[in-house]
Amino acid sequence: MSFNTTHLLRALSPLHAGADARDEDSDTRRLARHTRLQGATSVDDLVALVPADFRHVLREPLLGIAATATKLAATRTTLAKWEGHLVAGTYPPHLHQKAPAVQLTKGFGESADGAAHKAKLDAAHAAWLKGSLEDSIRAKRDEILFLERALTPEVLFKDLSPVIAERQKDIMEKTKLPVLEHNDETGELVLVRWQDNDGAQRLGKEMLEDCTIFALRIRSIVDARDFTARSKRDGKKAVKEAADVEMADAARPGPSMQSLIDKAVSAAVKKLAKPSKGKTQY
Repeated sequence: MSFNTTHLLRALSPLHAGADARDEDSDTRRLARHTRLQGATSVDDLVALVPADFRHVLREPLLGIAATATKLAATRTTLAKWEGHLVAGTYPPHLHQKAPAVQLTKGFGESADGAAHKAKLDAAHAAWLKGSLEDSIRAKRDEILFLERALTPEVLFKDLSPVIAERQKDIMEKTKLPVLEHNDETGELVLVRWQDNDGAQRLGKEMLEDCTIFALRIRSIVDARDFTARSKRDGKKAVKEAADVEMADAARPGPSMQSLIDKAVSAAVKKLAKPSKGKTQY
């Protein structure tokens, strides 16, 4: 007769909490886990949902994914601004440089030849600015592709799975379960072998299944946060522009009271000075 301590350890250890046999299948359990992850609204909340046995080793990698997603959002914002400058014919701050000034004597500078040289320098500088802006935009577009590749499910799984596998190996070594048999002669329980912990094994498998879900949920949280921040900035900008228009309208000069009086007096004088019809004047 043998005695397995699995049930006792499951009851005592957080690792095995909820690891008892259930009627629900693995797909149902997975759906329940993923639904719970969708309820997280911040990166810290999501990290807190990582099972305790894996949380300390996954915290930094998950925060690194959040940092990459934040960089991607910021890079997209910068690209949009630069593309706006290209359309408007303006330039972002990193390209605000004056055209090279060449010191010329006053007489030559005011001559046709001097003016032609200055125009040529200005045109070359304008072409350099436009070309530099276009090159900057191409660089930002490639940077976005680079960051997006780092956040694909394939790359995320490749980055996270070794961390989980290493931690899982350690957990399995430290949670082996003793199998005991009753010795009929001595009446004692005797250790006959050690067996793997099914609960720990299942937890490791679930973490491998869920790691990309954790990572992609973090990306969604960062994207939502960036969208909210951009909406607030755009709203404030629209309010400011509307206020500027109203102030300009209010400051626009209208006819003064004195000018209205002058016009009225002038009209009255002209009317009095105008000869009446049908009368002969001497």
